[in-house]
Amino acid sequence: MSSDADASSSSPGEHATSMQGDQAKTQPTMKAGTEVPEPERFAQETIRDYLLENVEEFHCLHELRRKGWETSGGDTHFKKQRAAADRCNANSAQFLYTMMKTIAKDLDKATGALNLSRVEQPALLDMCVAPGGFVDVALTKTPGCHIRAMSLPVEQGGHDIKMLDAQVNVEFRDITTLASDMGVTKNDVPLNFPGPYDFLFEKVLGDNEKFDLVFCDGHVLRTHPRAEWREPREATRLTLTQTALGLEHLNNCGTMVILMHKLDSWRSFDLIHQFSKMATVKLYKHYRYHKIRSSFYLVAKNIQVDSAFAKEMVAMWKQRYKIATFGTDEEYAEMHRVTRETALVELEKFGEKYVAMGKKIWKTQADGLENTPFLKKHTKEQGKRRATE
Repeated sequence: MSSDADASSSSPGEHATSMQGDQAKTQPTMKAGTEVPEPERFAQETIRDYLLENVEEFHCLHELRRKGWETSGGDTHFKKQRAAADRCNANSAQFLYTMMKTIAKDLDKATGALNLSRVEQPALLDMCVAPGGFVDVALTKTPGCHIRAMSLPVEQGGHDIKMLDAQVNVEFRDITTLASDMGVTKNDVPLNFPGPYDFLFEKVLGDNEKFDLVFCDGHVLRTHPRAEWREPREATRLTLTQTALGLEHLNNCGTMVILMHKLDSWRSFDLIHQFSKMATVKLYKHYRYHKIRSSFYLVAKNIQVDSAFAKEMVAMWKQRYKIATFGTDEEYAEMHRVTRETALVELEKFGEKYVAMGKKIWKTQADGLENTPFLKKHTKEQGKRRATE
């Protein structure tokens, strides 16, 4: 189970490793580049303005972020953190494993998400399991729980597995290649698709395979070498794969635990809103390990998987995966386009509940940032400058 950042291969099945010739259709090739947030700009500004006007905790965080942008100390701090996260050695792997176990225990204390004691034959799915801390904690809560675990192979940049329970069979695969599970066929691959690619056109998860608890906390790893075509949209593809397959293979009234980032973004607001329509939703941010980062967890319990709305969400996420994988830049931008008017309507519906859930998250991060050495130093230097003016 991966920790913090933006999102993670192989079993019997057919891999597509080249163009599929006559079986494929032609689509304009997408350009390489960075994921552009322009289609969501108005919605993002609307969310930000709403929070600045209504939420003191967010206003405080916003000011601290602004100060952070004014100092190079913050850049240096996070650069060192990224470098440490990218170093793969026994010590760093053990630290990550211990950290994830601590987060899992504390998350369960706050939300009860890992408690499957009332389930007759409990089953758990973790599609990005390394290093294994969450699964180990879940097994201590519910011994004998059936586990289906997947992880990016270490040779592809994935984390080492440190799980104590040797009975857990980890399947090493890149879950963003699970084409058949995501409703993609060979005919969906454009003739001029850039490649290389290794889509699996045979299902990995059985149609009737169901779980009571699903962890969705994989993120894109900088240590994972990827084809150039994947870079701009990889985080989106990974999120869509986890949420779509997680919800599709969840038992009715089951639980999903989803790692998210930047609560004040439109995408976070929207995903939380959608889950609130079919589940009981709580947000959790670890007071120690995530205190200065934007990371937090969405915990959705009692999910009404059999509802028409849940089925619509799975279908929509799979369609978006196709666009994120094969769509043109224009199609991808349109997929994310949200008007200011739409954002205002959704805030009217869900804004108060969203703020109530988010206040503690923003306060935790603000408190953490305020006490960082680089911001304390920046504040002290500003005070000295004012004194000499």
